[in-house]
Amino acid sequence: MTAAVSLNSQTYLGHNQETYQELRLALQLNLRRQLLIAVCDDAALQDQLAQRLEANFSPLPETVPLAPEVRARQLTLVTLRLSSDRPDLVREVLLWLKQQRRLQSSLPTTPVFQIVGIDQLTRQSPTVQNRFLASLIRVDALLTQLDCRLVVWVPRPWLGKIRQSVPGFWRSRSGLFEFMGEPSAPPTALDSPAEPPVPDRPAANPPDLWRVLRDDLSTFEQPAPAPKDLTPKDATEKPAVPPPVDLPNLLAPDSKAARHSAPPQNPQGYTVIEQGAFSSIVMPPVGATAAETLANLQRAEPVLPTVEPVPAPIALSPTSLPPTGALQLPLDLAQDTELANLWRYIQGLVEQQAGPLTLSRAYLALGQMGRDRLSVDAPAASVLGFATAVYDLAIAGLPEGSTDWCDALNDLASLYWLQGQQEGTPDPAPWLRRSVSTYEKALKGGAKAIPADTLGRIYGNLGTVYGLLANLDNPSLCLEKAVEAYQHALEYSPAARSPIDYANLQNSLGAIHWRLSQYDQPQHHLAQAVVAYGEALAHRPAQDAPLEYAMVQNNLGIAYWSLAQHQQPVFLLERAIAAYEAALKYRTITAAPAGCAATANNLGTAYWDLAQQAAVAGERRIATLQQAVAAYETALAAAQIALKDTPPPALGFDLWATCHSAGVVHDQLAQALPETQTEARQRHLETALNQYLLAYQGWHNDPQQVEVLITALVYNAHLSFEIFGIPGQQAVLSKLPGELLAQVLRRL
Repeated sequence: MTAAVSLNSQTYLGHNQETYQELRLALQLNLRRQLLIAVCDDAALQDQLAQRLEANFSPLPETVPLAPEVRARQLTLVTLRLSSDRPDLVREVLLWLKQQRRLQSSLPTTPVFQIVGIDQLTRQSPTVQNRFLASLIRVDALLTQLDCRLVVWVPRPWLGKIRQSVPGFWRSRSGLFEFMGEPSAPPTALDSPAEPPVPDRPAANPPDLWRVLRDDLSTFEQPAPAPKDLTPKDATEKPAVPPPVDLPNLLAPDSKAARHSAPPQNPQGYTVIEQGAFSSIVMPPVGATAAETLANLQRAEPVLPTVEPVPAPIALSPTSLPPTGALQLPLDLAQDTELANLWRYIQGLVEQQAGPLTLSRAYLALGQMGRDRLSVDAPAASVLGFATAVYDLAIAGLPEGSTDWCDALNDLASLYWLQGQQEGTPDPAPWLRRSVSTYEKALKGGAKAIPADTLGRIYGNLGTVYGLLANLDNPSLCLEKAVEAYQHALEYSPAARSPIDYANLQNSLGAIHWRLSQYDQPQHHLAQAVVAYGEALAHRPAQDAPLEYAMVQNNLGIAYWSLAQHQQPVFLLERAIAAYEAALKYRTITAAPAGCAATANNLGTAYWDLAQQAAVAGERRIATLQQAVAAYETALAAAQIALKDTPPPALGFDLWATCHSAGVVHDQLAQALPETQTEARQRHLETALNQYLLAYQGWHNDPQQVEVLITALVYNAHLSFEIFGIPGQQAVLSKLPGELLAQVLRRL
């Protein structure tokens, strides 16, 4: 806080420079919904400061070369002057926006409004003063619904009156900046308003700012009637006060409540503001929406089930979040100057017993800063726990059902999800359940008020968490809940608004249907998965995101292959093969070796299954088996390249099972080829044996898999005997390790 010393107004650049720079910096932060109060008793100094501020934030002319994104971020500051016939702060802002055609949401960001002239209202009638004070009650609705920012210049007498009569406006402040100079004249006592407003009284019907915006605000500019010729009688009368504008003013305070409010005490005095350590630190109000990395959780494509490692415990439990007093800034964040300043400011607000909305907005800004500094891949437990606790504190004071409240719940639910994914968490289920309940709370409390895109994002995240919870608890029920959530998400995220979001949701919905087919109604859910993947592909062109397009094609192939196990096998396997081959156009060994290996493995299995159908015989069967062999070889080659990375990626399939499958296909080719193709048959038998021995390298510690492998080796030895006699069989047995030889001989 700037020291309270008497200074000449002409020396403000020396003595008041620090406060001015703090005010300027507060505006440069470009935070949302700022209400900055600047206090100055010196009228000349106030004018100089306001002019200087307006000059500092004047946009550069078009002749100055600037990148479009830089020019779009330029701050515009508009100065509005109140007067005796126009004392309503909110109406002046709306009038300017109406005249400038700036009410459409598609236009650039609303400028900062600098409000001056309030010092002159000190000398006006109680009615005029009351209209000004009443307008302050509606400022919070203006900031919230228009996302605008205000700098309000007041002299010290008005500051005391505002704190006393409109405490809601005072609690909504985002910063207080006091400038010291010589008052232009002794302070004039503020008249007690004849009809003082009643602040913070809940209205029966919430104000609808947008009805005001749709009205024709040109009537606000009605010229005042021409003054009458003064006579001795007229000269003794008070000047007439212009009547209020006869338009629906749904932001106006309750008139009945205003009439029955008692006059404020000590009308001629003013309250001296205590100069705390944090008065010059600006409180950033509600920040941007949730970061996309947490608001839109990562989707997993449906691959064959794999065993995931079980995480270990972390210190924080979902039922023991720290209370406000016990909350400490983690060392990981203490070095962050911006975040540390805000943390210190919040401690000052707590000590000063600031209003709940002011505190909640401060906590929300702090939580969003902490959230943005999280690493999604490996979030620090201390930072994650801190951000989670701060969001809990923020939500406690935000208006239920508001966009900020829903965004905060969405972020908090995503943080719970991250807590459950932390390495070392023994049981992630409680965190995931808490994430689900938090998403559902946001949807229940704000479904009628929050934007459709926000609803779509929350429903999509809810579906994702239900899908994760299905791995741990009541899978069928959780997957059904996930389907319901994704279907709601699609209602609020139509393809026309965002084709990519729509395609991602359809892909996720397809994955859930595929998983549900493992528990109930397989044909129904697999058919639904096929439909969902088809919709995703229709709205995700390959040229825009080739690898994502290939992923969905791979998923579609899996759905077709799974459905072929129940009906129309030849037709559906051919569809699966077409989908896999479409994916491999983009999932190449060079571009995505791990993805190429997984899809090629799936393709080999589809060809092998097709070759087993009775309708596929003769030359077609041989050709199909050869294509299966080629696909498996591609999968093995791609896997070898992928596993060279550090750390090696998860392939999503059992590499040794692919070796075994390749051996089985080679054996079948040796049996299916004509007797005249002796060399080819021998080559296939030898290759099959080599693939089995490769599989043994990975399976030798798994008795169940070894048993499968011994069956394949016995089959290979029998085929070698049938085609090449005892020498062929002896060649096979001579290559077997001792521990396998004894078991194979017992089976021959």
